[in-house]
Amino acid sequence: MLIENLKIYIGEHPTLTPLYLIIAKIVGAILFFPGTPLTLLAGATLGTFYGSIISVIGNTIGAVAAFLISRFLLKDYVQKNIITKYKGIDKYEKRLTNNGLVTVIILRLIPLFPFNALNYILGVTRVSNRDYIIGTFVGIIPGTIAFVYFGEAIRMLSVYNIIMAIVIIITLTVLGKKYNKSYEVNK
Repeated sequence: MLIENLKIYIGEHPTLTPLYLIIAKIVGAILFFPGTPLTLLAGATLGTFYGSIISVIGNTIGAVAAFLISRFLLKDYVQKNIITKYKGIDKYEKRLTNNGLVTVIILRLIPLFPFNALNYILGVTRVSNRDYIIGTFVGIIPGTIAFVYFGEAIRMLSVYNIIMAIVIIITLTVLGKKYNKSYEVNK
C-alpha cells in the first residue's frame, strides 16, 4: 500500500520525488541514518535504472559532504569518538596515502566499515579529496545497483529476482574481500 501511494505521488510529482530522495540521502549520510532503506525505496518506486542514478548521486554527495565536514570541522571529534570504534582502519592508512583511489574503491566495495562511519573516518586520513570523491563514486556503483534492484524485486514480489539480488550482493562482498586480501599480499 505504501509503495503504491508513493508511486501515485511520483506520478503526480515526477521531478520532485528524485530530488527528495537525493536530499534525504545527503542528510542521512551526514546524520548517520542508514541509507539502505532509501536505496531499497528508490528501487521500489523508481525502478533499477532511475533508482540507481538517483541513489548514486545522493550517496556520493552525502558521502562527500560528511567527508568534508570531518576533514575541516570535526576532525578532533572524529578522531576521539569514531575512529576509536573502528581500529581496523589503521592498516589502510599507508594504502590511502600511496594508492588512495584504489583503496577507497575497495573499501566501498566491501562492507568492512559502515558506509556513514567510513565517510567520517576517511575525512581524517591522508587520502586526497580527489581520490576520495572518485573512489567513493566508482566504488558505490555496483552495491547501489544491487540494492536498488533488490528494492525493485521486493516491490515485484518476484522470488527469482529477490534471490538474484541477494546472490549479487553476496558475490560483490566476496569478490571485494578476495580482492582486498590479494591487494594486501601484493603490497
